[in-house]
Amino acid sequence: MEYQPNLQNITGSGGVVVNVEPGSTAEQLDLRVGDVVVAVNGQQMRDVIDYRYAMADEVVTVDVLRDKQPLRFEIEKDADDDLGLEFSEPLWDRLRTCNNKCPFCFLTQMPKGFRKTLYLKDDDYRLSFLYGNFVTLTNLKEEDWKRIEEQRLTPMYVSVHATDPYMRSVLLGKTDAGDVIADIKRLGEMGIEVHTQFVVCPGLNDGEVLRESIEMLAALHPVVQSIAAVPVGLTKYRFNGKAPQSVKAAIQVHESSDWIDTNWERQPLWDEASRRGVAGQSASANLGFCARSADNLVTEIPLRTFRAEEAARVIDLLEPYQERFWDELGYGLVYPSDEFYLLAEREVPAADVYAGLDQIENGVGMVRQFLDEWNVARHKLPPRSRHPKRLIVVTGTLVEPVLRQVVERIGRIPGVEAELKVVRNDFFGETVTVAGLLTAGDVIAQVAPLGPADLVVLPRVMFDYKGERTIDDQTPAAISAALGSPLAMARHPMELVRAVRSLTKAPAANPALLLSSAAA
Repeated sequence: MEYQPNLQNITGSGGVVVNVEPGSTAEQLDLRVGDVVVAVNGQQMRDVIDYRYAMADEVVTVDVLRDKQPLRFEIEKDADDDLGLEFSEPLWDRLRTCNNKCPFCFLTQMPKGFRKTLYLKDDDYRLSFLYGNFVTLTNLKEEDWKRIEEQRLTPMYVSVHATDPYMRSVLLGKTDAGDVIADIKRLGEMGIEVHTQFVVCPGLNDGEVLRESIEMLAALHPVVQSIAAVPVGLTKYRFNGKAPQSVKAAIQVHESSDWIDTNWERQPLWDEASRRGVAGQSASANLGFCARSADNLVTEIPLRTFRAEEAARVIDLLEPYQERFWDELGYGLVYPSDEFYLLAEREVPAADVYAGLDQIENGVGMVRQFLDEWNVARHKLPPRSRHPKRLIVVTGTLVEPVLRQVVERIGRIPGVEAELKVVRNDFFGETVTVAGLLTAGDVIAQVAPLGPADLVVLPRVMFDYKGERTIDDQTPAAISAALGSPLAMARHPMELVRAVRSLTKAPAANPALLLSSAAA
């Protein structure tokens, strides 16, 4: 799950402290929640990376604002002591937003009316380093390249889509898409490793285009550490609800000033030379919210989702590469995402195929990980329930075959009636099948008719990074109230098993609301 920043917390004046670790150096110095860390050793801090980099010194001077009043702390410490501060956001200057116009960009397929952060197109290399967010490298300035080298921000995660310059321009929706191969080579010269992905569109960058792209990226190993292929996803809101027709139309979608003007934020202006925010000034970040492009790249190749046989062809193209790279490199290097296997109705590969892979959060190897973890976790299921209990497990349509066997096994526990509810994505359209894009509205509409349950387990991925809100801005508590049932959230099999164990130990009355504290 990619990290999604909250622009309201990015002030341009420093890092806002939200937690002070008990017993830490910061607590001993009386640093407090609400303090704003502005500079270390006289150097303005742009983000948590700068802060960590500066904290490697054993003697530091930290400038702080408290209630807008400046304070200075002279500190002697160990080199690995970060003072014990937690900040509201990792970025303190401003978010680097996306200057591309990808025809398949999910944000151009969102209806109006959601909270503004959901329309935010980040393309910030720092979030790539910190959280594995994928970036295109098209918005990097020379000072960014210098910083990546100076602070060795490795690894980075790069959306390539195609190595052919024209095809990549089409897929990024702009003519000045740059030379991604040259960019990756430059990263390699700096000692930066790269994980790459293709969002694959049938009839566009699959087939020979995909084959050529793999060959070119593989030639850059060991700089390129992995290559993942992910199928394109389209919602019913693309083209105002009309059927997709062409890449040209996709590039032009949502270009009206009305759409853009209702989905913009204001960010602090930042002077890179002085590394300081410009007091009292801000600039609209329209480029971050599905910006318009003057470049109208034309192709009449339809933009659509994969059919089962097409997904199978992608797998058949990539798996021989895996075998080749196992022989040459000792691991597979190239990976179809789990969604390709599920679309093609093929069994996902064994765990050793994904050995050492760092793209689990991109949906590559996640199903295999889940199945293997389930084979361990199922042995910890309770032998019986103290009282009759009803359990409903909710998921999206894509992973129904995976979870069906899990819920059937839970249902064999004496005293537990377990049901798998596969929720159809009516909000975004039936072509959207992943659990991470389920809305609370669809869950409530389709689960409520089943009647109250002693526990409803929802997929953790349908909530935000902190597990507090769904994509349609509903809280777990609100969903629980609407369903008249307690909730649990589960991401991993052991979390599901723990929820079942709590359920079976509970008295006859409904247990208290259970909320998983699993990390994103």
